[in-house]
Amino acid sequence: MQYNTSNSLWPLYTSFSMFLLLLTFYYYLKTTSALFDISYILLMINSKFWFGDLIRESFLKGTQNFLMQSSLKFGMIFFIVSEFFFFISFFWSYFHFMFMQSGEVGMEWPPKGVYAINCLSVPMLNSFLLLSSGVSLTVSHNMLLFEKKEFKFLLLMTAILGVLFSYCQYWEYKMLDFLWSDSYYGSIFFLGTGFHGFHVIMGSLILLTIWFRSLYFQILTDSMMFELGAWYWHFVDVIWMILFIEFYWWSKH
Repeated sequence: MQYNTSNSLWPLYTSFSMFLLLLTFYYYLKTTSALFDISYILLMINSKFWFGDLIRESFLKGTQNFLMQSSLKFGMIFFIVSEFFFFISFFWSYFHFMFMQSGEVGMEWPPKGVYAINCLSVPMLNSFLLLSSGVSLTVSHNMLLFEKKEFKFLLLMTAILGVLFSYCQYWEYKMLDFLWSDSYYGSIFFLGTGFHGFHVIMGSLILLTIWFRSLYFQILTDSMMFELGAWYWHFVDVIWMILFIEFYWWSKH
């Protein structure tokens, strides 16, 4: 029998806080905006209560039967595939404008007057942080399968690496010499890296939720939430590697 989740307003509140976060992000890059900080805090609070409801329904009430778990896994697969095609639009746009240079951008790429950041500086550090987090998450998952308690430490380290990535990306944006409005390059760059950064923030929240659950022995060897969270995080890793090669390394070569 398929179980229908109870009515909840937390998805609506979470969506609203996401909208505020994206809306205030641009102003946060130009000036210090308290609205962005408030939006980020609201997102974490709403996500906490939403995940809390899901945990109570799945773990305490035992509502996640085999059919429910299969549905959630297929849902995550479809979500990841749809997000991959979402990012393909940015990759395609980047290559299109790079190979179809016009007089509007000075027949150069990056456009004349736009100076791309050195790929061996902050972007390389971010690559190290994100790839390290992927390794630590994989090892943590394997430890969980063998019922080793050390998986909790590596899981927390993965989430911390994700938070550090977001912090470094913020300072990278502060270091850039161009804005959203600086030609096609600026628009595509900020949209592509910005949406990826948003996925990293959401992934970090998911991993922290799994870690908190593990403290109360709610994560078992067949934990579906851990598995789905790992899928999502590895997807974020793959997208970043494509972004790094295309937006950072290729721009300098």
